[in-house]
This record gives sequence, C-alpha cells and structure tokens, in this order.
Amino acid sequence: MDIGNSSIKIALISGEKIFKVKRYNYLKDNFEKTLSRILIYKRNEFESIGVSCLNIKYQKILSKIIKKKYSINPFFVKFNNHLPIKLKYEKSLGNDRICSAVAASAKYKSKNSILIIDFGTATTYNLIINKVFIGGLITPGILTSLQSLNSRANLPLADLTNINKLITNKTKTNILSGIIHQSLFTTETIIKMLKKNYKNLFVIATGGLAELICKKSCLINKIEDNLVLEGINYIIMHNK
Repeated sequence: MDIGNSSIKIALISGEKIFKVKRYNYLKDNFEKTLSRILIYKRNEFESIGVSCLNIKYQKILSKIIKKKYSINPFFVKFNNHLPIKLKYEKSLGNDRICSAVAASAKYKSKNSILIIDFGTATTYNLIINKVFIGGLITPGILTSLQSLNSRANLPLADLTNINKLITNKTKTNILSGIIHQSLFTTETIIKMLKKNYKNLFVIATGGLAELICKKSCLINKIEDNLVLEGINYIIMHNK
C-alpha cells in the first residue's frame, strides 16, 4: 500500500511480479472511510502487508483496520529499516522516496547514477549514486501549482489537461501551458545540470502525472508506474 498525500495505491506482488494495481483518491477528512472501502483483497491472497505512509495518524488508522480485517500486523517502511541502499540524508526523508530509490537501484543494477523524478502532489527529484541516496529537490507538483493559481489569482478556473502549444490565445490554455511547461522546463534544466556532474545519468519518471511530462521530453529514459509499490516489496524481502 502506497499512501500518498491525496491518493492510495494498492497492489498484490508475488516475487517481483505486480498485479491487481488500483488507485483511489481520498480527502483528508474521509481517509478511514476510503480505506475501509478499498481493502478488497481476501486474506488468503497474501502473507504480509507492506505500507509506505509518512502520516503517523494514518498509520494508526491503518493498523487498527488491517488488524481487525486481516488479523495481521502491517509492515511500515521506515528510515531505519534494513535497506539494500544507503541513505545520506536526514531522518525526515519521505517513505515514498526511500521506496522508489530502493526499487530503482534493484531494477537497474548496472546504473551507477540514477535520478528518479516523482510527479505527484509534490514533484521530487531523487539522486542515487553508487547505491547511495545522496539527496534531491522538492518542488510544487503540477496539479498543486494549478490549484494554487486557481485559488489565488483572478483567473478562469482551469482543469488539468494536456496541451501541446507553448503559446495560445485563450486564458485557460495560457494557464495550462504555463503550468505544464514550467514543470517541463524545470525538469529538463535540472536533468541537464545534473548530467554535467554525473556521467551516464539514468533518469526515471514515476507518479500519477509522469506521462504528462514524459511525452514532451526526450531526457527521461524510463517511466515506472509502480516504483513505490515495488520498493515496498524489496524492503519487506530485506527485512524478513
């Protein structure tokens, strides 16, 4: 289970094969109700439950519901878990960033320099060099930027849709072009700067809005839809 800031992603994993992937959006005031509704798997379909969730309150709700439904203690990803990579970072590092770094390092063993860009509520840039997470950047996510602009500026409301033209002659498409290309140009500039310092940098995109940017950029090598979920699985296997 990957518990993000605005969505919950669940899946079953056998070995390294992932299946039955489902994503659910939730509001902060109905997390428990949403969680109770989406736990659709039967107890005989799995032997353990791994969770990436930074919110302590949500962790307590998760434990309570999972124990009641499945009579099992969930495994929560933590900074001090036994990991196949090293973390050169303070203990506030998000669990999702740990998971994606672990999965990328495991899946692309031959790559010494990896940049993971997670396009979610925030857009995070995560740099792994020789199996060591050395740091990154955090910027506002694409949808977060759009919502902020919609709420703070006297402009027409715009929904997030893909747009191909840079320059348009309508205010709503001006907004969309600005938000999307701002993220695209920021992403490409960061990649180009890092490539100057790290030879053969391999760039992976993940997160719900990754495809929106990847369609416009030739600097991203791979899209991985389920990197966090796969990372949870790798971490569980290293902590048995």
